[in-house]
Amino acid sequence: MSTVAQDPPEVFQSCQRRLGPSGRLGVSALLFDPNGERRAHIGFNEDDRFPMASVVKVPIGMLIACEIANRTLSVDEKIRIHSRTASPGLIGNPLDRFYFLPFEIVRTHTVDQLMAFMLHHSDNTATDAILHRLGGIGALTNFLRDLQIEGISIKRTMHELLTYYYALQPSDVTDEHHPRATQGIGRILANVGRMTPAFRCRPDREEHLIRTGEETCTPRAMAQLLKLLTLNSKYALVYSHMQRCATNKRRIAEGLKEQRVFVKSFGHKTGSLGAIANDVGILHLKNGYFAALAVMTCHSAVRMPVRDNEIATVTRAVIGQWKTEQLFESS
Repeated sequence: MSTVAQDPPEVFQSCQRRLGPSGRLGVSALLFDPNGERRAHIGFNEDDRFPMASVVKVPIGMLIACEIANRTLSVDEKIRIHSRTASPGLIGNPLDRFYFLPFEIVRTHTVDQLMAFMLHHSDNTATDAILHRLGGIGALTNFLRDLQIEGISIKRTMHELLTYYYALQPSDVTDEHHPRATQGIGRILANVGRMTPAFRCRPDREEHLIRTGEETCTPRAMAQLLKLLTLNSKYALVYSHMQRCATNKRRIAEGLKEQRVFVKSFGHKTGSLGAIANDVGILHLKNGYFAALAVMTCHSAVRMPVRDNEIATVTRAVIGQWKTEQLFESS
């Protein structure tokens, strides 16, 4: 097994400096042979806690796939979505856009459609709806405990996380039949103002998440989770959806461009919230090897394109190291 020196590579140190004076970077990169034996490992701050943002949708996707494999859930099952329960998110997202409407809309989607919304577009409303169907945060926590994955902590739904992070005014509509219009356009506009700009750091909120460990993971734990996802065929549906992630191609995917000749397939999930910018992915190589890569950042005051570029730079450094060690050659 090949191992990079324990001292973090200078490239990672430089990337962290470019994230700004308070910016933090965490990396965990694992390379496995076709039998699942680890062949290489590169880490940087990989046991530190980082807020997950939307990369939490990876373990949620795995829970969905597990329930489907256990026949307690069907991809064709239909779930009814009410706009009054919509979560904040990008206004172009399939269901999150209903959060910004002052009137009631109802949609019905299959589990497979909601899973696609969640992993392709990072739709928060779809995520919360399907998580609610499966038993909520408690079910997800139990699932991770059964996997014996330590270092991932989830306490809030996506709606609860975004409400906390941006200090949004909560809806006081609790009656299932109460029209959402009673919230008023004023509340919606006030919350839009609180979310703008979306990728500016809210330092107190972010620091609280890190200090308490809530909604966080270590890069090491996330990479281990990705390994389990790859090795167990019941999670193949999750990887299939991750291959179609459409939220950001300027992070790990950008860093892989120079070595695409070695790549058989790639799937990933990004997470972006305030000063948080993450990307986690699975890379299948043509020689039968596969890699799990988690790159996480937080507390960054620089613009999002800079953060994207640093994640791409980290990826190039990892892949370049493994190429130097001739780990991409035919087995």
